[in-house]
Amino acid sequence: PAVETAPSSGGASGAPAIKTTTANESKNIEAQLAAFQLEEEAIIKMLLLGAGESGKSTIFKQMRLLYGTERSDEDLRMYGVVARSNIVVAMRKLCSHLRNLGLEEELDRE
Repeated sequence: PAVETAPSSGGASGAPAIKTTTANESKNIEAQLAAFQLEEEAIIKMLLLGAGESGKSTIFKQMRLLYGTERSDEDLRMYGVVARSNIVVAMRKLCSHLRNLGLEEELDRE
């Protein structure tokens, strides 16, 4: 309920008084609640359980790709940046391991 400060007669001044709602306001609130409830019921919720590294995030991402909203150009650009970064990191690790194992010459021969 909304709270208003109303002067009181004889009591402590400034005591909070509860605002009464009219029947019309009450109907509007109930209509909003019903609309929110319908909106909430339309949302499909899924709980993914599993051990670490079992693929929960992968399943979630696949579901979003298949049934979610369209990706914006900004989302696609961001995915491209992440993919390129992952490729660069993987190649650096691979080159580092090749050096550590002394296999750089093998690469030159191929």
